[in-house]
Amino acid sequence: MYAICNLKGHQVKVRPDETVKVQYRADVQPGDSVVLDDILLLNTGSKIIVGKPSVPGRVHAKVVEHGREDKVIVFRKKRRTEYRKHKGHKQHYTLLRIEKIEAN
Repeated sequence: MYAICNLKGHQVKVRPDETVKVQYRADVQPGDSVVLDDILLLNTGSKIIVGKPSVPGRVHAKVVEHGREDKVIVFRKKRRTEYRKHKGHKQHYTLLRIEKIEAN
């Protein structure tokens, strides 16, 4: 059984008892529960339900931790003009532990 959820504009495939790294920082503390309502597709094992635009049901998850990814270096250069730019970026993430998927 799995579901594809819409989380802040990103489509994430979730399964029960798995951890998912989401590319944004949620406004809840680690250890709190989160309910995901926007389910786009639901596979129950015997049938696949595609939402128009969403499937009735919920995904219950628990926040494990917040963190930041490794630094990504952005370097731009144009030859013969002494143009150089050097930037770094660390993306925030939230680690979610999927507890159960409810289908209505």
